[in-house]
Amino acid sequence: MLPCTFLCGAGVCAAQVHQTQDSTSGQAASLDTAVCNALDSKLMEYFEAIKHEPVDVQKAECDFLIGSTNDSLVRNHVAQTIYDHYLDSPVMGFEAVAIHVYDNWFLPGKARMRSDMDMLGARIFAEFNRQSQIGCMAPALSMTSLDGQQVSLFTEGDRKDRFRVLYFYDADCAKCRMQSILLSNVLATEDFPIDFYAIYTGDDRQAWTEYVSERFDISPSSACVTHLWDPEIDSDFQRKYAVLQTPRMYLVTPDGTIKGRGLDALALSQMLHGIFDEVKLDYGGKESAALYDGIFAGEAPQPSDVKAVADRIAASTLPKGDTVMFRQMAGDLLYYLSSRSGEGMKEGMNYLIDSYILSDNKVWKSQDDSLKVVGFARIMDDLLDKAVPGTRITDLKVSGTLVTCKGEKQTSRKLNRIGGNRNIIIFYTEGCRICDAEKAAAHRLVDAKDDIGQTGSDSGRKHRKTRIFMVNVDEVLRTDPSLASRLFDSFDLSSLPFLVETDRKGTILRRYISLQ
Repeated sequence: MLPCTFLCGAGVCAAQVHQTQDSTSGQAASLDTAVCNALDSKLMEYFEAIKHEPVDVQKAECDFLIGSTNDSLVRNHVAQTIYDHYLDSPVMGFEAVAIHVYDNWFLPGKARMRSDMDMLGARIFAEFNRQSQIGCMAPALSMTSLDGQQVSLFTEGDRKDRFRVLYFYDADCAKCRMQSILLSNVLATEDFPIDFYAIYTGDDRQAWTEYVSERFDISPSSACVTHLWDPEIDSDFQRKYAVLQTPRMYLVTPDGTIKGRGLDALALSQMLHGIFDEVKLDYGGKESAALYDGIFAGEAPQPSDVKAVADRIAASTLPKGDTVMFRQMAGDLLYYLSSRSGEGMKEGMNYLIDSYILSDNKVWKSQDDSLKVVGFARIMDDLLDKAVPGTRITDLKVSGTLVTCKGEKQTSRKLNRIGGNRNIIIFYTEGCRICDAEKAAAHRLVDAKDDIGQTGSDSGRKHRKTRIFMVNVDEVLRTDPSLASRLFDSFDLSSLPFLVETDRKGTILRRYISLQ
């Protein structure tokens, strides 16, 4: 409810209403024309003041105005004026206020309409429109397709992952013919991922089939078009969807909620653009980093953990048609993973990129996302395509430090011929604490006493067959820039240390690992 001070500012306060009532209390049949004009003027001011308020607020305000009147003639006039205003409103969804006024004031007899015919018209309007208001769940329909199949819509369990459009038309309707042409163009050129149901309201099958072939031949790339009819009106579609005249069109969300009604082709296109056009998003913020830190807290995450998070993001957003939330969360995850080290993070990022970014052009289609997400994902993908597990490591000969159970020595080795049953190559940079920690862990790994603490253990025998080859990337850059360039072409050295594990034959087993 708006405060009293606002009502006064709008020119319709309780005192003014009462003043008008006093001036008309002696009338028995009708209000004076001057009084009506004064009331109408104040009501128009009030409508203007609340025009941006939600429908529920406007309902409450209208109840307040009507309820503030003690004189029956004034109440009838105010209620009728409010009803007419919202009945004829060009704003989609405002007709719900007219139905509310009818249900709460005219139907119970608290206010009277101008005539019995007006009351009958209001009754018909309310009964044919109350089920298909914006925000209502779309009423169930069962109709027959062009090929004779029974199609049920909005029944229990009927949940789609796409928006749906219901277009009621008649073959003999000139306005329908024009709208069909415009809709065909929208569906064929705009590439909206929707399910479109073109519903013929007549009972002439030949006229229907000719209309579809001649005037509604659509070959869209993303929209799925289904032609339906119900010649016996068994589904009661006329009352459920207010099909008292054609064309009549509705937009329904994936969960079955009516989002748009009384649409034409232009309005539908605008609404769909508002839904599917990409808004500019910022990725990789502190809030998202904190969120994913919490999700991946604890032990080092495995690739399967990242995969589960990516799948969960998709499952909780895309079936609802919420591409904006999907883009935000998936883009944030991409940026988060790219800034983290470890096998689980990197291999998990590989799954995210392959499954949900580079493979889905319908979601990441804006110019902004082409740069921020798709472009960045391609860069990451190029890095992840280097030294892929299951492939042979490069045969480049590099100088480095070889560490075995017998000690360490400076040597030059081809990376595919380190010589151990298990080989771990560490690329590191000078002055890096994490690099130093990995090198220290490497020495512990090849120590026969590692883990169990007893020489001769299985663990010890295994580690004695492990060879560590440590490469100082800074030194390679100083002494052999050409070799350094080839190393960067072969491995993801964008962040150091980088560790890769191979078998005796030089086949890459794992990468982005840590020995700590």
